[in-house]
Amino acid sequence: MIEELSGKISTVLGTITPTEAGITLMHEHVFVDGSCFQSIPNEASLKTLIQSEIKPELIKHLAKHWNLISRHIKLNDFNLMHNELKNFVLSGGKTIVEATSIGIGRDPVAVAKISRATGLNIVLGSSYYIPSSYPEYLYNMSEDDVYDQIVKDITVGINDTGIKAGLIGEVGIGGPISQMVNPNQKMPEEKVLRASARAQAYTGAPMIIHPSPIKESLRKVSEIVIDCGADPSKIVFAHMDIQTDLDVLKTLTKQGFNVEYDAWGIEDTELIDSSDDLLQLPNDNQRIKHVRKLINDGYINNLIMTQDMFLGLQLQKNGGKGYGHIIDNLIPRMKNFGFTKKEINNILIVNPQRILTFK
Repeated sequence: MIEELSGKISTVLGTITPTEAGITLMHEHVFVDGSCFQSIPNEASLKTLIQSEIKPELIKHLAKHWNLISRHIKLNDFNLMHNELKNFVLSGGKTIVEATSIGIGRDPVAVAKISRATGLNIVLGSSYYIPSSYPEYLYNMSEDDVYDQIVKDITVGINDTGIKAGLIGEVGIGGPISQMVNPNQKMPEEKVLRASARAQAYTGAPMIIHPSPIKESLRKVSEIVIDCGADPSKIVFAHMDIQTDLDVLKTLTKQGFNVEYDAWGIEDTELIDSSDDLLQLPNDNQRIKHVRKLINDGYINNLIMTQDMFLGLQLQKNGGKGYGHIIDNLIPRMKNFGFTKKEINNILIVNPQRILTFK
């Protein structure tokens, strides 16, 4: 526990009290570079798309070829992101968790500037994303080195900026090597995962895990995190929308972990290339029904709703729903599905406050 952070939420502009957080999106990206996902096609006609501007005639390609168009996997225009975030503020949003970790363009100075420009509380992440995004120097770092770096990001500041991380994550687990179908398989991310979990145990910081969706991997990751002494109540498993077997989520919540539905507004099934019936991208109504079922089964305190803005197709400028989708469109729909105001506040205000507050 870090005494000066205990009981507070740590933003890029300093600490705030939990009651100042208001409606919170727990997992977003404001400035991000998804080049680690870049796909270079063999087809000559598709290669012309790589450096294309996102225009109306290209929107039909964005889901199927989401990692082909460079501008689609990068959010890096300050004025554009300022306009997108202002819409969230005008809808009543107060706080955003900027879960961009090292390897995908974490930009503390730009995030601090946009926090000042919009008036939003913004919590910034630490630790590393998936292996395909790892900087070369990481391979020469020990687990203790990674741990020390994360703790410094939280307690002293990132590099020489003085801007502090208020989150560990998103910690990337993913890719075929890490699906952990074979329990004896070595996981290249284990060094980062263990260092992150240890840093969580020491600092009391919140933590977000970007997991592989494979059930065996989820089980292995949860075992490692607990073995390192981390507090499951402060840890969020992201991208759980695609788990149509809710028993998988219940296994995590019974251990005290939080599960996150974060693809709200994305309803194009081309984004999930899975033939497994248990791993599919639902639409928003299906997501609402899944959340309702988890609440009915007693897991309301373990649920997070956010949007994981990461792609150009999600921006209002490109015809997407924008950062305000949950407030503007889903809250009214949830009420039609029988959600009470207390339940909605629990998911969008109370749970994020609890998780983001340092112990």
